[in-house]
Amino acid sequence: MSNSISENRSLFEQLYTHAPIGIAVASHVNGLWLQLNPAFCQMLGYEEAELTDTPVTDLLFSEDVDMERFRCECWDMANGLTQMFETELRLIRKNGSLVWATVRACIVKDETSGKPLYLLVQAVDITKQKEAEKRMCEQRGQLEESGRISRMLTEVSPDLIAIHQADAQRTFKYVSPACRHMLGYEPEEMVGMPGMFCIHPEDISLVQTYLNAQIQGLVPERITYRLVRKNGSCIWAETITHYVYGSNGELKEIIAVTRDITASKQQQLSLEEYRSLFDCNPLGVASLDLDGKLLKANMGQEQLTGHTREELLMSSFEQLIDPADLDKTKYHFEETVKGKAQRYEIGLIHKDGHRIEASVINLPIVMENRVVGVYGITSDITESKRYVEEIENLSYERALILNAMSEGVIGLDQDGHLIFANPAAVQMMEFCPSTLNGRPLEEIMLQMQSAGIPYSARSNPILQAVKNGRSLPRSEAIFWRQDGSSFLAEFQLKPIMDQGKVRGGVLVFRDMTSVNEIIRAKEAAEHADRAKSEFLAVMSHELRTPLNGIMGMAHLLKDTEMNEEQQGYVDIMIQSGESLLHILNEILDFSKIEAGRMELIHDVVDIRAMLRGVVNLFTPKAAEKKVAIGYEIGEDVPDAMFGDETRIKQVLINLLGNAVKFTDRGNIQVSVDLHGNGSDGSKARLVFKVKDTGIGIPLDKQHQLFQSFSQLDPAINRKYGGTGLGLAISKKLVELMGGAIGVQSETNKGAEFQFTLELERRSDDHCETESVSIGAKESEADRRQAALPEQKQKLESHAPELHILVAEDQSLKRPSEEEMLPKPGGMYDIDAEQL
Repeated sequence: MSNSISENRSLFEQLYTHAPIGIAVASHVNGLWLQLNPAFCQMLGYEEAELTDTPVTDLLFSEDVDMERFRCECWDMANGLTQMFETELRLIRKNGSLVWATVRACIVKDETSGKPLYLLVQAVDITKQKEAEKRMCEQRGQLEESGRISRMLTEVSPDLIAIHQADAQRTFKYVSPACRHMLGYEPEEMVGMPGMFCIHPEDISLVQTYLNAQIQGLVPERITYRLVRKNGSCIWAETITHYVYGSNGELKEIIAVTRDITASKQQQLSLEEYRSLFDCNPLGVASLDLDGKLLKANMGQEQLTGHTREELLMSSFEQLIDPADLDKTKYHFEETVKGKAQRYEIGLIHKDGHRIEASVINLPIVMENRVVGVYGITSDITESKRYVEEIENLSYERALILNAMSEGVIGLDQDGHLIFANPAAVQMMEFCPSTLNGRPLEEIMLQMQSAGIPYSARSNPILQAVKNGRSLPRSEAIFWRQDGSSFLAEFQLKPIMDQGKVRGGVLVFRDMTSVNEIIRAKEAAEHADRAKSEFLAVMSHELRTPLNGIMGMAHLLKDTEMNEEQQGYVDIMIQSGESLLHILNEILDFSKIEAGRMELIHDVVDIRAMLRGVVNLFTPKAAEKKVAIGYEIGEDVPDAMFGDETRIKQVLINLLGNAVKFTDRGNIQVSVDLHGNGSDGSKARLVFKVKDTGIGIPLDKQHQLFQSFSQLDPAINRKYGGTGLGLAISKKLVELMGGAIGVQSETNKGAEFQFTLELERRSDDHCETESVSIGAKESEADRRQAALPEQKQKLESHAPELHILVAEDQSLKRPSEEEMLPKPGGMYDIDAEQL
């Protein structure tokens, strides 16, 4: 018995596991799933663990089940009132879809006590069965409807169905109601009429010939011709004819079905026109499939790309596009495939390799509400785009010019309305162009008459000139702004002409208020500068007079008997006086140049003698520092030329003095060379150079060299001294003589100053090379200094024979001058006012 029970249990488990129907166990108490077999889980799309301990009612489709009734049925089964519950309903699958199932449920009880243990549920998937039943119902309905439609087809068909008798006239035997909308006749009007009565007269012979040939089977079953409607209008018709024969082969009747093809005929004509437009269009036209492959291409496309039609139809549009524009083209093509027409500009690559600027229009090809392809219409815009770019560049450049102008510029049309205004005009007139474009000029500014009364629109000179196409010369007027403020303006007007026609005018103006203020400020500054220069010139002259007296008396004091200490004091006085005199001379020269009182002397200049004299002047100082000094004159430099020797020498002295001052070892070289002719053949361009091996000048300091009172470094100034005017005076003197001066230098590598002058040639020029290098030896200045006592002795020896008149208005200088003269002659004191 136990073996039988075990076998039964094993069999039940196999049936439960492998059964093709869903088997599940649920609690009869709380209605939760306890166990489900694989077939049940597969039918619902769940794993068993996902459904265990979930309510049974969660799987029931609420529209198919009365939940309260379902609970009552389960209660009745649990209490033995009913044995089984069976119904057809839809279960909810895991993915949300529904499945039809036959569901059976019963209570399983304990065999001994008879108490309910659990609810056993079986479910069979009947979805396909339900769908088959539904299809059968639909087909049954369709069959019934088809019979009804077949009966009504003739009555409701839009095509004209006619039955003709088999006589020679083909008389109408029956005509369907479609004749009303197609031909405008009632069926009763057409029955009994000859079959040819409504055919267009020009097509009767065509139809007759066709019918005769059709009976013999020589032509197709369709014919296209024209019918005349009752109101006289024409339509295009297409007829299919069917011949009904008797059992003996005799023709019994003719059935004709005629369709109105006027619309399709018009489409056909339009298609023919389209073909003509496609083939003869000068633009490139092509049709493409959805993958971008060319299906058709016209002659214009061949000429545009340089490819033959065969070459085009073998490739995709991508082969024709400049790679730089390929992504852009693909985007627009994809948008066209979505049904959106596109217009854009790209670059095509011609067969020979050059780029073509092209404008492309893409149109979707739509059939039965579905995009099946794309039309591409391409035009060459290379020249037009280049022209537009040139115009844009020109407009941009003009806009830049207008925006950069400090004068206000206002454009007016012929009626005096605002066209444009540049930023300067907007700023001066204080208005917003965007709000006033197209407004009359008098709403932007008012022009005042000399009496202070505004001009009216009719009498305004600017508006009248614009309307008449006249120019207005540069003049001044008072302009009033919108806010009531005014300013003095200088303006002029020019007409805008286009092919000989007046289009408006351009008003150019500027605010003279600030200009006049600047002019007055400039005049005041120039006056103050002149006063300063004159003051410096006067003061330096007045200071130099007593200084000369001090210097003279110091020199006289030096000739007296003094001890060594006193002699040192006198030497310091003389050196300090010479330094102060040098400073005063520089200030006086600078002030004269600034005041415009420096006059140049046009005289013969002996270049060689001048250069020797300047170099000899600094030879003792150079020898004292053990620095070699020399000069060199080019062989093509003329002996003598016309110029201001004093000023040239002054520049050389300043440059050579600086070279000696800032050079502690090495050498100093002065040179003069000829660098071609001047501005005309009568002049020569000379280049003077002063080169040393001194401390040099930093590159970032060189721009300060020629500035007034400029010192490069306080430490250098303390060591070497100076006012900072020497190079400034040299620059001004060189420029005053029409030349230029510059410097090349590096720190600790010396400096080379050079200046260029154009001097007038003499007719008897003689050139020779002269190069002199002087070391620590006696100079010409030393020889001159040594000759002074001898000259003074000669004067004293001839004193009784001399009569010397000295005119000096400064009493402080008279003792020193008297002391310098020979003693026997004496000196007469004569007031300057007596001379």
